[in-house]
Amino acid sequence: MNYDVNNIDDNRFELTINISKEDYLDEVQNELKKKRKESNFKGFRKGKTPMGFIKRTFGNAILSDIINKKIDSALSDYLKENNIELMLSPIASDKQEPLDININDPKDFSVSFDLYKKPDFDLKGISQEDEYTIYDIDVDEKIIDDEVNRLKNQFGKFEPYEGDLSAESYITVYAKELDGKDLKENGYDTEFTVKIDELNDSDKKKILKLNVGDEFDFDIYKFLKDSDEKHVRDYLLNIDEKDFKEGEELGIGNSFRGEIKKVEQFIPAELNEDFFTNNNIPDAKSEEDYRDIIRKEIKKHYDSESEKLLHLDISEKLKEINEIKFSTEYIERWIKEQYPDKKDDEITQIIEDSKKDLKWQSIVDKLIKKYNVEVTKEDLAKKLEEQAKGMVGNNPQYISQIIEIMMKDEELVNKTYNEIFIDKIFSEVANDIKKAPVKTTWDEFIVLAKKYSNQAEQNKETTSEEE
Repeated sequence: MNYDVNNIDDNRFELTINISKEDYLDEVQNELKKKRKESNFKGFRKGKTPMGFIKRTFGNAILSDIINKKIDSALSDYLKENNIELMLSPIASDKQEPLDININDPKDFSVSFDLYKKPDFDLKGISQEDEYTIYDIDVDEKIIDDEVNRLKNQFGKFEPYEGDLSAESYITVYAKELDGKDLKENGYDTEFTVKIDELNDSDKKKILKLNVGDEFDFDIYKFLKDSDEKHVRDYLLNIDEKDFKEGEELGIGNSFRGEIKKVEQFIPAELNEDFFTNNNIPDAKSEEDYRDIIRKEIKKHYDSESEKLLHLDISEKLKEINEIKFSTEYIERWIKEQYPDKKDDEITQIIEDSKKDLKWQSIVDKLIKKYNVEVTKEDLAKKLEEQAKGMVGNNPQYISQIIEIMMKDEELVNKTYNEIFIDKIFSEVANDIKKAPVKTTWDEFIVLAKKYSNQAEQNKETTSEEE
């Protein structure tokens, strides 16, 4: 076999693979003998079928298969020997005629391809001269306070309370429906527990003067200062909404007489060493330890989000400043071969999208060559574990079950692998650029990130229109 090369431009060339009869005849004969040995036709003993019959039945298929394998192998060898990477898969040359495959008339074959090499360019935008903003996001202490209070309240408990009522007291009220100023015959009754601080100002002022056993009249729909009708039905009237159609009248009035049956106070849990040991919260022996853990976890999350925005910033900059010329003619031919049933306007859109994708692919290829990164099984397992925790929390049994399901999803595994790979590359890129830190709050960062993402999307649309 030999090759003829015709250069079309810097990145395109026509490659003709010349295959002589001598390159394939022995292999064809061997395959025919093998087929004869394996064949078992009626009227012939196994392995004794006449060769003429075998040639007529299988000859052209065997010859075609061997020629195609020779072509594929020759093309692969040429690219490898000449260190050529293709931007897109080969397409048949315009001058290429269908091969005349005839087992009884073997010929020399010539097969021509149009090939499109990956364009070479100097990658701009990655040096200590290139400055990018990295946001240093402050952790709001209020978030830590809220989390600490949530934990204290989650494990806190109610205790009986004696003495004057306060806004922090919880009262259990037994209430019966009124008809005017009297109890309604067969009227509705309910029991609920509320914190006095949740009541409207008028009822709060009145109840603070009462104690266990005292009665008071009130409007149950105005009793709480911040609630709607549904909340009243659910928590004060204790009505199962499934028993009523939406908008249906309950036949229950607003006026009720309540009796204070019980007064309690809520005691938040004390976050000490015993608490953290008993609740399997590692690395914490005091409230301050727990605050530090929360602070570090939040900061870790903030830094991760800041890195993502930095990576987006870098990628957009690289796409903006690196000029790569593509052969629209070749891309159009290639797209039409891939999508023969698409209309012209659809083909045009696919071409424009493909040029943007090819540009990014070319940049990533440069980055891959520049940075020798590797994704290990441990990296993949850690990423999948993080995703599983996001679904089922920190339960080890559920996490392992979710990961097992994930590992069977080939598409998900490949997607996760690619995400890790790109993250690793951009982490390397981030070490080679100049980073300008800017202090910000999380709320400000969210606005910035959304604005930047919207701008990046807008840039894509603008670029498409200009092209």
